[in-house]
Amino acid sequence: MSAPSQFQHLADDLWRLSLSELRDFQGVITKIMAAKEEIAAVSETSAEERDRMAAMELKEIRDYLQNEDVALSGPEAVVLAAYCKHQEGAELLDSKGLNIFLDSYGRKPANTSTVVEKLGKRSLVGIEDDGLHSHKKFKLTDMGQGEAWEILLRLRRGRDKGRTHLTAVI
Repeated sequence: MSAPSQFQHLADDLWRLSLSELRDFQGVITKIMAAKEEIAAVSETSAEERDRMAAMELKEIRDYLQNEDVALSGPEAVVLAAYCKHQEGAELLDSKGLNIFLDSYGRKPANTSTVVEKLGKRSLVGIEDDGLHSHKKFKLTDMGQGEAWEILLRLRRGRDKGRTHLTAVI
């Protein structure tokens, strides 16, 4: 015989209550349900807001990658590209895919695998496949995500400084 379910226990407990106690309990249940529905709505809105913010961030990074006037070293471009791919949901990246992504923006470094190895030594990426002549499989570490944020903040400051300068000239 299987153990009684949580609902069976609750139903038994409710049956023991008087009619007036059940009416009072019904008010409590209504309030609990309303609170849980609000929490669910806020959670859904929060998830949508996080998605919206991530989309804006990805667009900003892509705008920097596309802008030829923005100076980025090979490692900076690789970190930003890896950050983009991780934000899009990619768990494990490979240097070949990153080459294609960066090349579409005219930012492909001379050797992405070598850059990934160097980033691995700095603990910015975790390398999964360390074959000698194969494309590297890797993921951005927490330090690497922090580095992406630092690059993004530097680019924003440069952009904002440019706006301040233009405003002062105008």
